[in-house]
Amino acid sequence: MGLSLRVFFPLLAVLLLYGCDGPSGDMPDTQNGLERPANIDWFNGSVEGAFAAAKQQDKPIFLYWGAVWCPPCHELKGTIFKQQAFIDQSKWFIPVYLDGDTEQAQLYGEKFSVYGYPTVIVFSPQGAEITRIPGGMDIQRYMGVLELALNAITPVAKLVSKVELGQSISPEGWQLLAYYSWEQDRGKVLSEDASDQERYKLFKLLAENAPGDLAVAKSRLQMLAIDHWAGLNADDSAQRDIYRDQLGLILADSGLSSANRDNLMYGGAHLAKALADGPQLVTLLQHLSDNMKNILANTELNLLMRLRALSGWVLLEMAALDNGQGLSMDQLVWVSEQADWGLKAADQYQYHSAVNTLSDALYDAGLIEDAKTMLVNSLTITKHPYYLMSDLGYMEAQMGNNEAALGWYKKAWDSSKGPATRIQWGVNYVVNMAELTPENIDGISVTSKAILSELAEQNNGFYQRTATRIDQLDNKLESWADSPQRLMVLAAFREAMKKI
Repeated sequence: MGLSLRVFFPLLAVLLLYGCDGPSGDMPDTQNGLERPANIDWFNGSVEGAFAAAKQQDKPIFLYWGAVWCPPCHELKGTIFKQQAFIDQSKWFIPVYLDGDTEQAQLYGEKFSVYGYPTVIVFSPQGAEITRIPGGMDIQRYMGVLELALNAITPVAKLVSKVELGQSISPEGWQLLAYYSWEQDRGKVLSEDASDQERYKLFKLLAENAPGDLAVAKSRLQMLAIDHWAGLNADDSAQRDIYRDQLGLILADSGLSSANRDNLMYGGAHLAKALADGPQLVTLLQHLSDNMKNILANTELNLLMRLRALSGWVLLEMAALDNGQGLSMDQLVWVSEQADWGLKAADQYQYHSAVNTLSDALYDAGLIEDAKTMLVNSLTITKHPYYLMSDLGYMEAQMGNNEAALGWYKKAWDSSKGPATRIQWGVNYVVNMAELTPENIDGISVTSKAILSELAEQNNGFYQRTATRIDQLDNKLESWADSPQRLMVLAAFREAMKKI
């Protein structure tokens, strides 16, 4: 993406999803004007009050940290929170809904070391963090992981310590490790400044020590190790062969490939290129591509999961091409047809997520005008159009249409809602302004001041995501300030920061 940013939102993207909010007759509950999934008895009070109630009632806490505009949050609401199985199970814990735009939400985010939306944390009745649960799972698997977390005695951090000391842990402990949200750890198990090599060393240890009879858990830990090894660009042919064989076994087993769907969708092309070349690479990419088509065609899966497979298929097919080549006409027609079908099939819960996933698939396939048209047509349908406007800004910027790009980035900021959200989208606008029209010194100065003015009015708003965004803007202005006039803008920005 370079420095022209679609929106400051982590992939894990890796993982996650969207939706429009809820079909008629099943609208979400609200608190402070923010949407909360209906039918769940979310704790109505302070976070401190929730922890006190948990201790008094001897119940674990299920803390959800999200945002109304976040596509993965929409999927979590639409595929998990609305299910009767989850609603029934929620009676056994204290459910806490913490939207990033609620008052002091960013302060709590810093306290709990959460950053990306959504983050789900399970705490013991005594307030000790047990685990963080990732998204991207079907309801059956999610409920199984949640039940493990609710019944867990040993937190994930202590489980890791036991493995490192050569001590045995229970099968349930291995399951918790396999389904821990490692991408959202934030220093709870791994040090935040741990090197890539240190992270890989831990994941390799977990994968090698996981019992063979826990095939699903072991496969997930193997995928974790393989993914981090691939990121190291290590020149180790023996290890490469071992990991290629492990990936092949996972792909050959429907149960194991199902348990690793999201890693295969978004990381498949990267893994294949790290593990193979020549004819082996072609075969591996084809196997991964076929796996994506099977997911897309599986009507037993949630629609959003199937649509993510279309995006994964495009990435894999593009990875198989030589530089400068594009998909064939037949492939482009097929992608377009699947995107049209997917958007029409999405209900109100799924729409926002579906648009985000499908427009990305179209864009990655080279169908840029189709992607833009889908986004523009969706602006009047989704309740959070500013999220899609940022995608439009990114696409225009990549095509060299800087004026049009900044027009969308400004519209996104102007229409965004919520204190933390407005800071995020405002920063996004200024960063892109400095990147695309660096000579617009007055515009950059005025908008930067306006963002700080909004921040100054917030109660304990300068924490976590918001603080990171402001730091991001400061860094961008520092690299941009290469003249006396620009240095004055940077100095004024930093002086204003001292007053917040």
